[in-house]
Amino acid sequence: MVHGGVDYPSVFVVDSKAGPPPLPPKPGRRQRREVVQTLLVILVFVALFGIAVEACFIYYLYTSNAKPTPSSDPQTAMSKQDKGHKVSPKQKPSGAMNPSKPMAQLTTGNTGIGIMLWNISQESIMYRITHKEKEGKLVLEQDGYYSIYSKIHFEENSILFTHSVARTSPRYAGGEMLLLQSSRVHHKPMRTVIQGTQDNSYLSGVFYLFKGDAVFVRVKGCKPVLSNSAENYFGVYML
Repeated sequence: MVHGGVDYPSVFVVDSKAGPPPLPPKPGRRQRREVVQTLLVILVFVALFGIAVEACFIYYLYTSNAKPTPSSDPQTAMSKQDKGHKVSPKQKPSGAMNPSKPMAQLTTGNTGIGIMLWNISQESIMYRITHKEKEGKLVLEQDGYYSIYSKIHFEENSILFTHSVARTSPRYAGGEMLLLQSSRVHHKPMRTVIQGTQDNSYLSGVFYLFKGDAVFVRVKGCKPVLSNSAENYFGVYML
């Protein structure tokens, strides 16, 4: 139909291949995406904050360890130790480390009636074992396997020389029991032996001992030369 000389199509043109217009996004999806993004940002900030705190903590530890504190100063620690604990002559300084198991070692002493009597000095060790000084015995406080050793430096003055380690126990009423022994016999008269001849004797062995057992050293036919702790000693330690 024509009005005023302008042509208008009389039929509407429709494109059958075009699809429907896209729908607007649902409001729920957009809100969910915004929440996820916010959580991710918060997690990133938390992680960065944790890394910064850890770095500060490590730096603090490094600087604190590098600078000596008053308690770690050797002179201060020694002065505190002297004030708080008076070390007796028969005790080791408290800074010495104790053994992990019962142990005892005695050095030069005197000779009793055939039994060596030992002294406790700064070079001695005594841990969880009782020392009967007047009897020369070491009394055990715990059952177990023990290594026993003894060394003496002596001067022979008899035809028969013996160096032995014996044991007494409350479990047995038969007296002392011989554990270790070294003996020597001179077949010639003693006047033919050079007077003043010195020698060494060493004994060592492993035994199972019970609580309350006592071990000691016995010597015969000699005169111990008590020169120093490296020449005469007696010890026990738990394996």
